[in-house]
Amino acid sequence: MNAHTLATDLILQDLFDCLLAEDIFAPLAVTLAAAAPEHPAILQPAAPEERLWECCCDPREQRFIAARVRPGITQAWVKVPGTPLLARQGDAWSTLTPDAFVTLVFAQAAADPEQARGIALLRETLATSLRQTRLSLERPLVPGPLLEGDGQAAFLQLERWAALRDRPYHPLAKAKLGLSDADYQAYQAEFGQAVRLAWVAVRRDQLLCGEGLAAEGQGPAADLLTPAALAELQAELQQRGVAESHLALPVHPWQLAEGLPGRLDEAFASGVCQHLDFAGARCYATSSLRSMLMEEGAGVAQLKLPMAVHSLGASRYLPAVKMINGSRSEALLRQARTLDPVLAESLHLCDESRWWAFMPPAATLFDEAPRHLSAMVRGYPAALLAEPDCRLLPMAALGTPLPGSRRHFFDDWLAARSLAPTSANVQLLLGELCHSFIDLNLRLFRLGLLGEVHGQNAVLVWRAGRIQGLLLRDHDSLRLYVPWLERQGLADPQYRIKPGHAQTLYHEHPRDLLFWFQTLGIQVNLRAIFETLASCYDIPLTAAWTLLREVLEERIATLDFDAEARALLRETLFEAPDWPQKWLLRPMIERAGGPGSMPFGKGRVVNPFHQVSHAP
Repeated sequence: MNAHTLATDLILQDLFDCLLAEDIFAPLAVTLAAAAPEHPAILQPAAPEERLWECCCDPREQRFIAARVRPGITQAWVKVPGTPLLARQGDAWSTLTPDAFVTLVFAQAAADPEQARGIALLRETLATSLRQTRLSLERPLVPGPLLEGDGQAAFLQLERWAALRDRPYHPLAKAKLGLSDADYQAYQAEFGQAVRLAWVAVRRDQLLCGEGLAAEGQGPAADLLTPAALAELQAELQQRGVAESHLALPVHPWQLAEGLPGRLDEAFASGVCQHLDFAGARCYATSSLRSMLMEEGAGVAQLKLPMAVHSLGASRYLPAVKMINGSRSEALLRQARTLDPVLAESLHLCDESRWWAFMPPAATLFDEAPRHLSAMVRGYPAALLAEPDCRLLPMAALGTPLPGSRRHFFDDWLAARSLAPTSANVQLLLGELCHSFIDLNLRLFRLGLLGEVHGQNAVLVWRAGRIQGLLLRDHDSLRLYVPWLERQGLADPQYRIKPGHAQTLYHEHPRDLLFWFQTLGIQVNLRAIFETLASCYDIPLTAAWTLLREVLEERIATLDFDAEARALLRETLFEAPDWPQKWLLRPMIERAGGPGSMPFGKGRVVNPFHQVSHAP
């Protein structure tokens, strides 16, 4: 397939499956039956379990949408991969584009002014996702050897690999609203282009800093720049006469040109903020557009910056309140490690305590404008990237297939262990991966906390052919059940939360905390890895899910849970007929843009282990 056709196919698959799982079609007349002889050949089943799915989206005009579906694992039915969506009116059939499909599905809802704006945003984002996915696919990524040479170079290769898909199963994940095609190719990780940072001097008395940092220091420049570059920056500050009064913050070049104007004009006009000429630092984007690895500098550091790009239904700014909460989460995680010797050895944490944020005297933590000028220096455990036999594996890279290729990190892993690339050996390694990931997350759950372990935040630590542990980053989304924390002698970190606004950090029941592991950890992260391995090594998907159940059962039985927690895990994971699901598109349509985190909603889908047990 060419890039446009492949992009359309990928997005249609995720779009249809997502709308089906979120019950978008519930108000419409839907039938599920065997295809009739008069239906087009593309709708005829290729396997006994396939069905014809048909939806009447416009009863008055008698307009229908038809698809070929088969039983899924994480939802009851999914579109058969590689098949189109068709529209029918009378005896006339036509193939649907993603936009035409959405237009038909929401034809009646769009007549409601309250929904029309959200649907318009959905269509705009969908068009951007399609265009930018095509741009990414037009330039094939060909990773080199991952176990030879420098660990940081391999890490960056894997980050670029992960960026190709961004968030699995999200049809709008690739869309970065606000970036032109040229910007997208200049700043998105998979294109491998160096980004030259801009710098702004900010009055020291109008900065908030991470705990233990002083606004009187050299700021992020000392962590990011070589000695020569740091001297050049300091010389410009001296020449401008602001070396004592101001501190230099890095700014993404797109943010400087597009994000700051109109938001902080008064601060720049008054001299509180000043543009600098210094541009002596380059970096490379990772799978998260605004988190970048320095080309060279003082140590192993990743820079996270705000960007007023709209992605995943939210603006990608970087507010001080998020960094305050992240620092509190990190401190809590470090305390938790001391309570469990396995966590102490195998749970690794990025240092996210070094941050700086513009905060004018009259502003609050919840104002929008200041959150567009800030910076965080994320420190990685230096030994992990320095050890020659250690690799950091962003789990998203393991769950991202390379278009037109069957290349996977497991190729390197099998070779490192002198194992033939057989189904049995791939399942052996997958079992080791699942054991480490499940074990560490259940140990955290036992203490009353869970990280946001989708594939972009969760990084496996691979050492000499074995998964040694898990590295967590983006600590601002640590989820808690306080009664279990306090039972272990841990204290509520007292997150700063905007009064009257919904929050997803505190939970009233351990089942609500487990939601995040079921959805982001399993339904997104592990599912993507299972499906990618199945396509690369011809492993039955049912075998991967069966293996996961065995690992979960063994860990739940072995770890030191009390009877109540163990019963909760078994009932929620294995016995319940359904699982929770994190909605993606419904909340986006309802909010229709605006400030805030990624729109959030909950639904229910089938229990994947029940689906596997009934699979043909």
